[in-house]
Amino acid sequence: KENLLRKAGQLGLYRELKVGDANNPLTFADQSFQSVFSNIVYWLDDPGAVITEIARVLRPGGHACLMLPNRTFPMFSFYNQLYVKTADPDWAFLEKLDRGRFADNIRQARSIEEWVGMFEHCGLRVRTHVSHLSKTIVQIWDIGLRPLFPVLLRMVNAVPREEFPAIKREWIEAMRQFLEPLLRIEARSGSGADSDAEPAFHCFIVEK
Repeated sequence: KENLLRKAGQLGLYRELKVGDANNPLTFADQSFQSVFSNIVYWLDDPGAVITEIARVLRPGGHACLMLPNRTFPMFSFYNQLYVKTADPDWAFLEKLDRGRFADNIRQARSIEEWVGMFEHCGLRVRTHVSHLSKTIVQIWDIGLRPLFPVLLRMVNAVPREEFPAIKREWIEAMRQFLEPLLRIEARSGSGADSDAEPAFHCFIVEK
């Protein structure tokens, strides 16, 4: 997306930025990259086709780091469990909470075995796998600020640009006070308050 590339360009970390639609073949030659990172594969129409393209542009011995939803992710979604599955109109207000996320990406959630099968089909082997994001953390994320975002954006646009950095630092510090203890709990127990539930996301390092 152009707006995301514009933000990325402001970081000064990238030699080249390209607008593209990853639902289509990547606009790079075979074996172009030694490493690839993506946390959007599950947003796309056909994850298998995208993984095939990632394998194509990787050099032999190259690595890809991919963030992918586990099969538990849909189970942790308030919107999915309380409204999509029940069709109960009393829960229709959760559509404002979800804001299209379930329709866009949770449908792509898969078990570790299913993701590994896709990798192997494309000539990739798993070097490292880590599960993360407990049910507790996902449900906090699920609530999030989506319903408030349009109003918050209007507030942000009213703030003088020179005040942005200080406000952002204050925002991050406020969030850190809540998130760091949650992450410590998750690390200690394995899966937060629900230690019997598989975490909601996979982090794979795969090699060509």
